[in-house]
Amino acid sequence: MAHVGFLFVTVLACSSLPLAHGLRKARFILTENAVDFPEKQLHGNDMSSNMKLLLGADGQMYAGGGQRLFRVNFQADYFQDQVPVMQCRLGSDCNITVMQPGRDGYPLFVCTADGDDTTCCYVATNGSLSDCRDDYIRGGEPALLTGEDLYTTHSDAGYRNGVYKNSKNYLVMPQSQADQRYVKVVERRDKENPLQDKLYAFYTEKNLDQNPDSDIFTPRVSQICMADLGGSKDTLQFQWTSQLSSRLSCGDPSRKLYYTELLDVAVLPSEDGADARVYGLFRNGWKMRAVCVYAMSDIGRVFSTSALSIPTDTLRERPGECVQDSRKLSPHLLKYMKNDPEMVDWVKPIGNSASLLVSHRHYSHIQVDRVRGTEGQEGHNVLLLSTESGAVHKVLENSSDPFIIAEYHPFKPGTHILSMLLDSSQKKLYVSSNAEVVQIDLRNCSVYGDQCADCILARDPYCGWDRNQTSCSTYSEDTIQDVEDGNVHKCTDGPVIDPSTEGPQKGDADTIDISESSRHFLPCPVHSQHAEYRWMQGGEERQSIMDSEQEQLVLLIDGMRAEDEGLYQCEAREGDYRKTVVQYELRMSSAVGGLKSSPLALALLLLLLFTLLL
Repeated sequence: MAHVGFLFVTVLACSSLPLAHGLRKARFILTENAVDFPEKQLHGNDMSSNMKLLLGADGQMYAGGGQRLFRVNFQADYFQDQVPVMQCRLGSDCNITVMQPGRDGYPLFVCTADGDDTTCCYVATNGSLSDCRDDYIRGGEPALLTGEDLYTTHSDAGYRNGVYKNSKNYLVMPQSQADQRYVKVVERRDKENPLQDKLYAFYTEKNLDQNPDSDIFTPRVSQICMADLGGSKDTLQFQWTSQLSSRLSCGDPSRKLYYTELLDVAVLPSEDGADARVYGLFRNGWKMRAVCVYAMSDIGRVFSTSALSIPTDTLRERPGECVQDSRKLSPHLLKYMKNDPEMVDWVKPIGNSASLLVSHRHYSHIQVDRVRGTEGQEGHNVLLLSTESGAVHKVLENSSDPFIIAEYHPFKPGTHILSMLLDSSQKKLYVSSNAEVVQIDLRNCSVYGDQCADCILARDPYCGWDRNQTSCSTYSEDTIQDVEDGNVHKCTDGPVIDPSTEGPQKGDADTIDISESSRHFLPCPVHSQHAEYRWMQGGEERQSIMDSEQEQLVLLIDGMRAEDEGLYQCEAREGDYRKTVVQYELRMSSAVGGLKSSPLALALLLLLLFTLLL
């Protein structure tokens, strides 16, 4: 049996992997076992794959899709309160197409479509309807309700795709026949001159170029004057007269490598209201993801200064300018706009920089939050990205390199996240599948541990170390943090903490009696994915193996002998910070025993047998 033990240790040595995984991985992995994720089930056997989350005008959260609409309250004991979708007849093919915050005391504005028939109403909390209209043209999300106007989009092949404007007195629609998929619609108001209010639509367009070297998709943004009433009776009547488009640049221009499929967009308003930021989530042909950040002012500048793809020598006016009555524009300009001109210049990321984040992770949704610092301290931006496997990454936007703070697992593995909603005022993130909504508290700081250094190393802008309460708590003027560098010196303002003084002390080690010649496993929980863990005995490192499923580093005692007695310490190193995680004092008893039985023992033995069979 001794040779089997030797082979077993050999297998462990060949199978073990270094634990310094690099900063591209999330530092903390938070599952349902470690975090309480409040959830609400959305009951029904016909739940939609287009489930959308929305904060209503009343501040409450709603989930809608298919023929179902729910008011979701995490402060109440009931799972959800279903709101009747009165516009839909039972048994029909009617579905919710638009769900926007309402006004005038109505929390929601909802549109439903049954075939080509569309009805839009303001919806009260009890489901009662008001100001219903059935003269809206069919359109869907992304959409925007602003004032008396409803902007909707249509994304499909073989149909007139683009942005539609529904007003009480008129309708304006696109003329494009391109294959487009719309992602986001954003308004930009001009306080000094409302005539210059503009709408920006972000979308991906399928490339019609048959050249095999051409990209399949092109990411674009279009600009529309919100005062646009359409053209004259002869040209572009009831169609946009001000719409221009420009390509979004995301990638490496020097190598002509771009991310060309726009998946999602999040807008972060500026703190002073001057210039918002647009965060675009992209994908390339190799399924890699990237995030690029644009300034709204830069987008507007491209549309106002760039040359156009079609020469404008014969025009007196600049195409795309906002006017009081677009129906009175010159025939020459209207005919020019009928050819769908686009800007020669591309919209580039802020400072013409490279991608903020590049990842092999299959991100599908993005939200961005601004975490304000206390007086005299700068705030930080945090990206929240959902993965196709049902996880959520909390990412610090760092000037030098993005830092993945944590990876949340609010659902069972493989669950598809359909919608994400950030309530920035409460610092809560809501994610939904087609059957449930889960709440993630972004200010849950206790998950990082009960040591100051662990709290500082988290580099979480929402959290800081409270010296008075000796806990990792919501950041305030009474807490300390170092988001930029995670410098643990701030805990003591002294030398690097020695492992002998951080964590359990020598006298605190659990004593374990092991029978002579028996095998035993020592587990060490792995908390930080950025730390390097190792088992030490008498100043020497012992061979160990990583159990990723249980998130622990395991040391095998292969046949207890006298030389195996002593103190065993599992040490974690992260940068210049070290700590002892767990420690055990092993003693050999005279009774002869066998392999200590445990699930891990059985799993490792199966691994050995499988290897031997190969």
